This record gives sequence, C-alpha cells and structure tokens, in this order.
Amino acid sequence: MMGAVLIGLIAVGSVQALGAMNRNATGYRVMTNARAIVQRNIDSALSVTASTTSIPAILATTSAGGSAYDDDGGAAGVTVVLQGTAGTQLVQGTLTRIVTAVANADSADIRLVTFLLDYTLRGRAYTYQLSSLRAIDD
Repeated sequence: MMGAVLIGLIAVGSVQALGAMNRNATGYRVMTNARAIVQRNIDSALSVTASTTSIPAILATTSAGGSAYDDDGGAAGVTVVLQGTAGTQLVQGTLTRIVTAVANADSADIRLVTFLLDYTLRGRAYTYQLSSLRAIDD
C-alpha cells in the first residue's frame, strides 16, 4: 500500500515537472523567434546601401518613440510563431523601428538603429530589443 502511494506521488510530481519544462521550452522557442526577427531587421539596416542622396526607408530617422514597422508584408503586426503547415498564428507582436541621429565631432551622418519587438505569451508582455550604429556609405 505504501509503495503504491509513493509511486503515485512520484508520478504526479513527474507530470507537473514535465508540464513546467514544456512551458519553459515554449517561452524559449518564442523568444528565439523574436530574436531572429529583430536580428534580421538589424542585419537589413546594416547591409542596405545608403548614401547622402538616397536614404532607404529602414534608415529614415524617426521620433524618439519610433514607429511601427511591418517587415513581413502581412497585416498589422509581425508574426512571431506559426503552428503547423496551415500557418495558424500563435503569437503576434508589434515591431518598432527607432532611428535617431548620433551627434559626433566630425559631423558625420551616423544613426542609432533600434528594433524592438513587443509580444504577449500566456498573458504576459515581453520585449526583445537590439540596437546598432550605422554610418552612411559616402
């Protein structure tokens, strides 16, 4: 009888632990996707050709609060996680682009480019953000 109770307690504890590990893994998968989206946009901002006569939209200066940026061409917002081959959206977020001029002694056109992605998972708000400096090519 005691052995059956002990096995039952271990089984219940194991199921709870597996559930907690699955929730953590889900959170990390979503965070990895958010990081990939933000990194992709930073990479685009760093690799695009920009001259004093032709500034691409991704490097156009914004207000300090930034502006919503849609990099995937879909509806408002950015898809962070899709499920299955049908493409059901599980997590959607808002990508914000902030580009500000950086003052410097040489009066060079240097811009601080920041992308941040806000999303909600299980009722909790998360933000992932990356920044980089970019100078104009000429």
